[in-house]
Amino acid sequence: MSDLLQVDIKQIRAAQNASRSLARLAILMRWAGEGVATASHSGLPPAQAQSFGLAITWAAEEIERQCTTIDEAI
Repeated sequence: MSDLLQVDIKQIRAAQNASRSLARLAILMRWAGEGVATASHSGLPPAQAQSFGLAITWAAEEIERQCTTIDEAI
């Protein structure tokens, strides 16, 4: 039983670490997305830059939602 419990704890820690890493990635993606969406010197037409930036921001928010789901399940 002790071995089984130890494996479960290792798996939980691995899931927690993965969730934290994804959350950090989401923060960087949101920062980049907002930067592109509002930058006037991105080299993209304004509408395209805004669409790209908003897509990246959305992806970051989705990652954060999934991390929350993982954390609540653990």
